[in-house]
Amino acid sequence: MALFGISDLHLALGMDKPMDIFGNHWENHALQIEKNWKSLIKHEDTIVIPGDISWAMTLDQAKSDFEFLDRLPGNKIILKGNHDYWWSSVTKIENYLESNNLKTIMLLKNNSFRVGEKVLLCGTRGWILPCESSFKVKDEIIYKRELGRLKNSLDSAMQMKNDDDEIIVALHYPPMLPHCAETDFTKMLEEYGVKLCLFGHIHGNGKERSFEGVHEGVVYKNISADKLAFKPMQL
Repeated sequence: MALFGISDLHLALGMDKPMDIFGNHWENHALQIEKNWKSLIKHEDTIVIPGDISWAMTLDQAKSDFEFLDRLPGNKIILKGNHDYWWSSVTKIENYLESNNLKTIMLLKNNSFRVGEKVLLCGTRGWILPCESSFKVKDEIIYKRELGRLKNSLDSAMQMKNDDDEIIVALHYPPMLPHCAETDFTKMLEEYGVKLCLFGHIHGNGKERSFEGVHEGVVYKNISADKLAFKPMQL
């Protein structure tokens, strides 16, 4: 069993939302994802998708996108991105998935998952950082709420952690920037001994808008779909 990651699928199979307006490489990107996915991933594998999964505005509008994901091999662990407007309460989404027989999709929010024998997966959406010029007073509440959700997720993992387990964290927003190397998110990752942090949100190269590499013992990776050429990354 292997663990893969890919973020920002931006599916729109049930609506008219062509993604090639963001570049020719986005043309028929769902077909690219499907082809790459099936060439790499087996039914026993797990794939984490850190947000921006569907352009849909409602759960019903997202049904075609959920069905697309459910047909692909592997178990999918998803979390909310800034464009997932269909996301409501966890209970409502889980009931919707169950009632539509979508059995391979699970939600990551205030919880954690054991993946295989040695990996614990945690995560939350995250938010824009206080060091960003776009950060406003109203963002402080959301920022602190997301920190609390990440702590809940990490605490959940710690309750089942064995000495040789590794904790991986998935966020939608990058937790640090090149000019902002220390944030409340990075401090929390270090405090809990996280070794790998995945994030999305930043498309293309985006070096000036996110940090990738090793900082204070934590590896940071951007796994946005277009950055990965729509090919899930094995972790």
